[in-house]
Amino acid sequence: MDEDKLFADAMTLVKPIGPTSKKQPPQKQQPKRVPRYAVKHPRLVNERDQSPQASAHVTDDPWVLRADGISRERLKQLAAGNPAVSLTLDLHGLTRNEALDLLDNEFLQAISRKQRVIAIIHGRGLHSQGKPVLKDAVYQWLRDGSMARFVLAVMPQPGSGGGACLVLLRRKV
Repeated sequence: MDEDKLFADAMTLVKPIGPTSKKQPPQKQQPKRVPRYAVKHPRLVNERDQSPQASAHVTDDPWVLRADGISRERLKQLAAGNPAVSLTLDLHGLTRNEALDLLDNEFLQAISRKQRVIAIIHGRGLHSQGKPVLKDAVYQWLRDGSMARFVLAVMPQPGSGGGACLVLLRRKV
């Protein structure tokens, strides 16, 4: 006997279930989850998207992120090497997920060692199709990722041509 015949024979005694008079409880709406770090640290903002009330320091550079209270002067000091870079991470040749995993691990170690400045070499995205994959992923991770609460400022590393960034970490954790 073929399978279709067996199935048809088995289904001959099956009757459809009629509508029930039982009322279903209303669906509960899940509250919107707020990241646990959202309340504990100043929010990093893309300087282009800042409103005038948030900060008077507005530029058109989409690759500069800074927490509330970090001045342009502080960014200039960071660009000048004050404080000095204590860790350099080169993400060339890594996939997006590998790069983000490496960032998670290295940032945990850097924070535990109380390092202040990390240089991340992400490349300019010249070999990516369309937009730069790693560069965008790194900046999004720095802004919204698991270690965002430790990041005070991010800026392109001077002389890198946009292929690396400097990250200033909090002094006190």
